[in-house]
Amino acid sequence: MINLHRIDLNLLSLLVAVHDTGSVSLAGRTLGLSQPATSNALGRLRDALQDKLFVRGPGGMEPTALTARIVPEIRLHLAGIADTLTRAPVFDPATTRRTFRMALSGLGEQIFLTPLVERVFALAPGVRLGNVASPFEDLKLTLQQRQADVAMGLLPPDGANLMQTHLFNEDYRVIGPPGKRATTAVDLSRARLILVSGATYAEDIEQVVADHGLTENVCLRLRHFGALPDLLGTVDALAIVPGQFGRRLAAAGKARLLDIVLPRGRQKVLMVWHANTDADPGCIWLRGVIRDLFQETDRDG
Repeated sequence: MINLHRIDLNLLSLLVAVHDTGSVSLAGRTLGLSQPATSNALGRLRDALQDKLFVRGPGGMEPTALTARIVPEIRLHLAGIADTLTRAPVFDPATTRRTFRMALSGLGEQIFLTPLVERVFALAPGVRLGNVASPFEDLKLTLQQRQADVAMGLLPPDGANLMQTHLFNEDYRVIGPPGKRATTAVDLSRARLILVSGATYAEDIEQVVADHGLTENVCLRLRHFGALPDLLGTVDALAIVPGQFGRRLAAAGKARLLDIVLPRGRQKVLMVWHANTDADPGCIWLRGVIRDLFQETDRDG
C-alpha cells in the first residue's frame, strides 16, 4: 500500500530529476545532494511507492511502468506549485470585484467616507466598500481577523503587529450658523456652546473647554454629529468641533468657521492596519488612495 505521508516535494523532485538525467548521481548533483543523501532519498521513495521506480539499463537508469506513468503529471504539478509560490500577486483596480472593509467611527464616516468612496469608485468601479463597527478595545482583533482591512481616526497607541501612518493632526474649531461673517469679533466667553460628547475625542475637548474657562457655557451635549447642522440654524449657540469636520460643514455651506484659535487639543489622526495585510496588493492600493486623499503636512491651527 502506498504511504503518501512519507512523500514530500523533495522526493518527487528527485524522481523527476533521475527520470530526466538517467543517473542517480547526476540527479543528486542537480539538486545539490550528496551521493549518500541521493541514494537514501531514492530508497525512501521506493519504499513509500512500493516500486523499484528505476532499473539499470544500457542507457542508464530506466523508468519502471509506474514511473513512466506518473512523472509527466508530477512534473506538471511541481511546475504549478513553483509558479504559485513565485508568481507576484496582481491587483488591478479597473477589473477587481474585491470587497474592502474599514473601521470608522460615526465622525470618521462623515470626514472620510464621501471623498474616499468617490475616489475608489472612480478608480475601481467593481470594488465594494463597507464600514464595520469596532470598539477601540477590540480594534486590534478586528484588524487581525481581517474583519476590517484598515482603520482611520483618533486611534489607540501602537500595538503588536499593528502598522500605522500619520495622516494629519486634528485641531478644534469654533463654528456657527452659515451666513455672512460677523463684523465684530465673537466673545467666546459670552457664547453658549454645543459639544459632541459621545465621540472619541470627548475627554480631550472637554479639557480644552475647561482650560478656557468655558465649561459653564456648554448648553448642549450631543452623542452624535448628525443633528448639529440643523441645531446651528435654530439654537443661539456656537459649537466646538474637530477641524476637519468643521471645514467640511463650512465648505458645504452648513456652518461658518469662526476665526478663533484654540491652541490646545491637537490630536494625531492615524491610518492603522495589521501586519497580515501589509504586503497584500489590494490593501496596499487602498492605503495609497487614503494617503493621497488625506495625508498632509502639519497645520499651525
